[in-house]
Amino acid sequence: MEFRRFLAVREQGGDVCNVTEEVTSREIPALIQAEEKGQDRAIIFKNIADYPGEVVGNVYGATKRINNATGAEDTGEFYNAVDRAIAAPQEPVFIPFDGSDYIVTAKPDLSKQLPQIVHSEHDSTPYITSGVVIARHPETGRHHMCFVRLSVQEDNKVLFNPRTFRIKEIADKTLGQGEPLDIVILIGAPSEITLLGGLSIPDEVDEVEFVQAWGGENIKFHDQDLPVPAGTEMVLFGHVVPENRPEGPFGDMRGFYITNPNPVCEITEMWQRKDVKYHTVLGGMSHEHIGLVTLKAYHDMERIKARFPGVVDYQLPHYAAGQLGLVTVTEDVAKKELAQALADVSLTELFILLNEDTDAGIPEEVLWALTQRANSQDDYVFDDGDRDKGITKRAVIDATDEDLSDWRNKRVEIFE
Repeated sequence: MEFRRFLAVREQGGDVCNVTEEVTSREIPALIQAEEKGQDRAIIFKNIADYPGEVVGNVYGATKRINNATGAEDTGEFYNAVDRAIAAPQEPVFIPFDGSDYIVTAKPDLSKQLPQIVHSEHDSTPYITSGVVIARHPETGRHHMCFVRLSVQEDNKVLFNPRTFRIKEIADKTLGQGEPLDIVILIGAPSEITLLGGLSIPDEVDEVEFVQAWGGENIKFHDQDLPVPAGTEMVLFGHVVPENRPEGPFGDMRGFYITNPNPVCEITEMWQRKDVKYHTVLGGMSHEHIGLVTLKAYHDMERIKARFPGVVDYQLPHYAAGQLGLVTVTEDVAKKELAQALADVSLTELFILLNEDTDAGIPEEVLWALTQRANSQDDYVFDDGDRDKGITKRAVIDATDEDLSDWRNKRVEIFE
């Protein structure tokens, strides 16, 4: 669904906050955070003192909005549609680009033509946080789409942060060999494109063909050197060169500041809709940042839940930024096999298994189970991960009792 169409649908449903008072770009992050803590709607800033367009935040900051963005009623339906598109990708549909709705600029001055949003107090530069990058694998020719954090530098330059597994592989096989890499950066792309940025699609599937199958007639492309999704609010054509510069600090979703040396990307051309709605994702531990980044983990967990009948439910609490998974299981679940499956889940580094008598939504309940039921070394399983596949170390803690019918394992209930 086109980005602005999705906003219009949510606005009709009362799920958008329109801010008409004048604000500056620097004020925007705190106002997005305040909305998250309040009604948690998408928020549109319509009167920005230092930027001529509108800025939109918290668009995908709630699970319901993520599901609705692709027409799904719930999370199960959302991921079922993803799996169907993986199984039956389609050739992309191309249409001409006439440019009538866009301003096209060669070598734009990003310090003047983008909102200069600094997300955390000690961020060193403004950042593009919502950019979905399209790149082509130099060996297979297949397209890949993912989120890449981009530090805004002088003139028409940004720093390119290829950290997730597949974009890192593409960078290693081009920039790592002294060769440049051409990319397209999408800001305010159709919803299926933005959400794909947070998913993980099998290597053998071209992600342009996947998203065509997922979005159907809602998705069309312009045939440039790389395919460009029609209706995108802003498109930056980038030429990444094998030259690194220090980046950061930047406030990351784990709640810490991070720094990295990253390659320089020169923006050779910018397409911007004349009444642009610039999508920004609040950096750090915002609802939208964590919601998008954890889409891979939720997809993995949905598959595990379908595979293991003994998995009753699971949660990836926001306060742990996707690093913690709480899995409620029956007493007869195949724990060894489940632990092995959990070791391959994206992003999440610690899983805690809980009985059905423990409320995973209450942190005190989880702590009680940890202290009372995870009391031997056999209750802890550690996995070293697989760095080549981008899988970090994992730990699974078994905070369950095997037989809750035994009165010694029953929790105390107070009479009314």
